[in-house]
Amino acid sequence: MLRIATFNVNGIRATQRRGFEAWLARRDCDVVALQEVRCPVDALPDGVFGEYHLTYDAGTAAGRNGVAVLTRARPAAVRSWGAGVLTRAPGDGHVELAEHESRGRLARELHAFAAQGRYVEVELAEVPLTVASLYLPKEALIFFVPRGGVWLG
Repeated sequence: MLRIATFNVNGIRATQRRGFEAWLARRDCDVVALQEVRCPVDALPDGVFGEYHLTYDAGTAAGRNGVAVLTRARPAAVRSWGAGVLTRAPGDGHVELAEHESRGRLARELHAFAAQGRYVEVELAEVPLTVASLYLPKEALIFFVPRGGVWLG
């Protein structure tokens, strides 16, 4: 059975100080989706992701947003809304961003959020599954669904 977790870390450096590495080891997940990583690529703490492969879209606004997916095995494919995504193996310290495939067209209302580090997905290599980490924008959306499911806008 595949173990998957998601965690809004609200800043990976602060979360690391509060025991993120121990939490990650105790969970023993195959895949972990992270939101609000809030860290420039070149400032990611060493070793914080343990033996996981990291796929990370930091976005362009320093100290804001940022989504990641941690996987036990290297992903077969990576897609994001933005252009630059960091992918690295456990123990690898490189900080070069690579361009990855975009998935379809974004709705017009979401174009403003494309470079903000809000969406990244990975295709797992060992099973036929795609896992995404999404940090939804809460501001400036024209349409939304309130409780009850009626569209407003």
